[in-house]
Amino acid sequence: MTGAPFVALIALLHSQSSSIEEVPNDAQQETYSAPESSGSSGGSSEGIGFRALLEVGPLSFPSGTRGGEQDLFGYAYPSLGVDGGEDFAFMLGAPLRFRLLDNEPKQKDDDYGAWLRREDWDERSDYGQVVRLLRIGDESGRFGLRVQPFLEESLGRGYLVNRYDNQLNPNYHPAGGTLSFTAGPARVQLLASDVLAARIFSGELLLDIGRIASDSEGNFDRYLVRASAAHDFGEAGGVTPEATVASVGGEFAMYKGERLRSWALLAGGARLNDGAQDVGGMLGVAFEGNFKGTQLSVTAQGRRQGGGFRFGYFGAGYELSRFSAVGLSEEPQADQRVPKDFSGYLELSVARGDGPDSPEVVASGAVEYSAFGRADGDLSLSFSTPGGESRGIARLVVVGLGDKPRYSVAAEFRQRVLPAMYIWGAGATVTFPQPDGTLVQGVSAGAGVGVDFARR
Repeated sequence: MTGAPFVALIALLHSQSSSIEEVPNDAQQETYSAPESSGSSGGSSEGIGFRALLEVGPLSFPSGTRGGEQDLFGYAYPSLGVDGGEDFAFMLGAPLRFRLLDNEPKQKDDDYGAWLRREDWDERSDYGQVVRLLRIGDESGRFGLRVQPFLEESLGRGYLVNRYDNQLNPNYHPAGGTLSFTAGPARVQLLASDVLAARIFSGELLLDIGRIASDSEGNFDRYLVRASAAHDFGEAGGVTPEATVASVGGEFAMYKGERLRSWALLAGGARLNDGAQDVGGMLGVAFEGNFKGTQLSVTAQGRRQGGGFRFGYFGAGYELSRFSAVGLSEEPQADQRVPKDFSGYLELSVARGDGPDSPEVVASGAVEYSAFGRADGDLSLSFSTPGGESRGIARLVVVGLGDKPRYSVAAEFRQRVLPAMYIWGAGATVTFPQPDGTLVQGVSAGAGVGVDFARR
């Protein structure tokens, strides 16, 4: 709806209140499950569930051109979903923006029927936004397939793809896909940032050395080796230079308890493109715990990297950095060369909630500071009151702080006012790639009402 990046480990909230995930609104905002309608049978995971939702309201949105003014849109988002429990969910939706007031530059005549915003549906990838969710199997089990907009997607430990958001470009609306399967001591995860076009494709092979070398369950999931690679063809959502990165890493479980696990991390990585064959290394620790209803995850890393390679290359701000690595009119990230130096990385996530009848809060953040004076950060927060009567989401992504910073900020709030009706409000920055490869920033704001229906 607002065209801004959102995410805050919302999947944790969803798993506590509903087994179906949903992105009601423009694909450029956070995954968001509308507050549960009192018409829902709620709680039961048996049988097939059905859900319908419609949101409408006015939306102020920039023209997306340099020096352009704000236009007024009528926004509508209808969706329909089927929830088959833990192994299947399917949801279709169509975020629609109808141009009502066309300020300079005039664009209405180029819209479909002189109403529907053309940039939302002018390339093949945009039709991926109709699939809001397709989930088959269980990603933590032997087989899992998932197709939906990516909002905070990581591959494995995030050495190459970390907290990636494919919805930052307000004129590009792909659906991403992941496929994972396990066979004995090996686990494979494949990721495509756009299932309909040649963009980022990545994969990781995870080997459990303990399962290979020993039959003792005490050695299972303790000694792991990861090998991953990722390539961006750069041929959708605007044409940008290709980029290829790869990584090999290992981890050792220092402590494995019922409530706490700690890991020692070691990894190396490289950029493989001609003229950018740089390497990097990393040492780190990770902690994962569950304490009285609070899920906690902490990762700290020391990195040596630079030139054309950095860990988490495909990160939260990449869909804009692929045009301008920092700021609004610099070289693309694929062509950028930064000093070869040390950096420190810290990632923290906290999820608190004991089910739909208790308050739920999810906070997540990642910050990297490089010794040459640049910092990058990604912070998000979401909350839900008991029963989902009130929900809010906010996110801040900062790229190039200390150099030429670029900010992406977004916030959204929902409040249920009737058993099957709620109101919403949202505001955000939006950043548009231009034909010359530069970026133009603007702001967007909207508000309206939604109605929903759920039955199982």
